Amino acid sequence: MKYATKAQVQKINILINKLQLKDDKAKIIKNYTGERTERSSLMSIEEARQLIMILVEHSPVERIKRLLFSLGYQSGILYGTTAADKKMNAAKLNMFLKERGAVKKELNAMNYSELIKIHRQFEGMVRNIKKAQDNNQAKKVVKNLLNELNLQTL
Repeated sequence: MKYATKAQVQKINILINKLQLKDDKAKIIKNYTGERTERSSLMSIEEARQLIMILVEHSPVERIKRLLFSLGYQSGILYGTTAADKKMNAAKLNMFLKERGAVKKELNAMNYSELIKIHRQFEGMVRNIKKAQDNNQAKKVVKNLLNELNLQTL
């Protein structure tokens, strides 16, 4: 069996600390490995990968980061779905955050309260973009209606 990588062990420790589960770490790992071990370094690579995915789902920081990427796609800052696109999007998002973000830091350098500020900023951007799109659509409808009635637009 191949054991969890050093990076996986570090990620598990970081997530458990962020979720304030440090006192329960041994129990979590023991339960997750079918009582085979209490140490993250003795987990299999696959066990570690799955535990990381579960911990990320419950981490409010990771959840907000995923929401920011989603809002980035909705706002048009980010696009594409290939692996290369995702790497480029991470770089574009960090550049945007450092230049125009409310906090002026890269995504992974932000704490929870800073991520909340950025989340609010991105929600506002998406709301404004949708409002502008709705206004443009309404203008097109009015213009088409006036053209159909042979009336000149102002």
